Amino acid sequence: MGRFSGSRGDTLLLAAAAVALQAVVWAILIPVFTAHVGYGLHDLTDVAHYLYYAEQMARGSVPYVDVPFEYPPLALPVFLLAPRDGTLATYEYWFSVEMIMVCAASSVVVTMTARRVWSGLGRPLAAAAVFAVGIAAAGALSLNRFDPVVGLFIALSVLALVSRRFTLAGIAVGLGFAVKLAPVVLLPLVLLLAGKRRVVILAAALIAAVLPFLPFLMLDRGAFTALSGYQTGRGLQIESLAATGYLVRAAVAPGAVRVVVRGGGSLELAAWNTALLARLAPLVMLTLLAVAYLAVWRARRVLRGDPEWVAPAALGIILAFLCGNKVLSPQHLLWTLPLVALCAVARPLAQRILGILMLVAVVLTQVEFPAYYFRLQRLDPVPITIIVIRNVLLAAAFVVTILGLLHAARAELGEEAREQVSAQAGHPERLVGDDGGEDDGQHRRRDGRDAVGAEAP
Repeated sequence: MGRFSGSRGDTLLLAAAAVALQAVVWAILIPVFTAHVGYGLHDLTDVAHYLYYAEQMARGSVPYVDVPFEYPPLALPVFLLAPRDGTLATYEYWFSVEMIMVCAASSVVVTMTARRVWSGLGRPLAAAAVFAVGIAAAGALSLNRFDPVVGLFIALSVLALVSRRFTLAGIAVGLGFAVKLAPVVLLPLVLLLAGKRRVVILAAALIAAVLPFLPFLMLDRGAFTALSGYQTGRGLQIESLAATGYLVRAAVAPGAVRVVVRGGGSLELAAWNTALLARLAPLVMLTLLAVAYLAVWRARRVLRGDPEWVAPAALGIILAFLCGNKVLSPQHLLWTLPLVALCAVARPLAQRILGILMLVAVVLTQVEFPAYYFRLQRLDPVPITIIVIRNVLLAAAFVVTILGLLHAARAELGEEAREQVSAQAGHPERLVGDDGGEDDGQHRRRDGRDAVGAEAP
């Protein structure tokens, strides 16, 4: 579809509603956590680290060269944008304002994506409402990490995909990589759906991803050695799925597992073979990504023909990355919220189940972090139980996503077979893809709306 269906007034109404829902959520959350209901508004925040980096930049220090910096380059503008007067309180206030604005922008993007996928106002409004519920489910976490920015770039890439703007989708993924690396796992999805002009799209994504790194590499070839060393040198993080078995063991056999506090407050496990699992984690993650992309490949005709399946496909890929990673920090679930909102209001039952599973997982994450985090450090059974259940839900969500894509692929094949039988019986119908659309992606949905196909002009 080249344009939004419906009137411009409806589109503006939806955008206003999306922002208003975010305003309502934060008007509730901020007083609750300011009053320390459950935990404080800025408990266990990373904002103090962001202020340190911003102050170093203001003094003329060059990140990666003069000051070790653990994030990719496009995290820097996020830290520098919030006004500061040298006090943490002022910086926390303005950084919170910045993240609220990012959440509001993501809400608008989610709503516009839903507007592209479904006709009418109902599902777009529902998507905005579910996204607001997701933000509430995450609690104050969105104010204390910059990960809502990562979620925004993921949301932008999905909006571009369902709008058939594949070059823009590639650029969004590339910029997301330059913010926090992880969104790059969506690049094969962009290329698969694009059909044509893959070389141009890949080049645009690579330029967007690499360009922010170049100024620092020009100053120092080894500028990013510390960044890569920090990421690869991490051990088995306590909240990761790979650590689940060790947490159960710690609950039933106290003393069998030790907790190591890493710089920045990250908790890692030390026990028999935890170091080996940490080294094997990249292989596990690649295997899960291969499973996810195999399902996406099997369902490629569905994805190209019906944009309703783009969000769950993207969510399945992100879940593969999260479930296979040796590090699964609470803020990483913020990346999924735009996709969860779109899945929760979709028509297929599998997608709605996926949305519910993820929302419950986000709630459990908030319960564990930050309120129970120090008890988790002591391997208390209560936060261990919460994390184990949360991890089981994440694994179940991944399985539901894969099965949903495979079922949609089988249903598509069955429908084509019935159409072929009907045509042979003397009732010819135009078959989806009979013009070579599987290769060039130029399908149309059976309800007459534009499908994900060739890039829109």
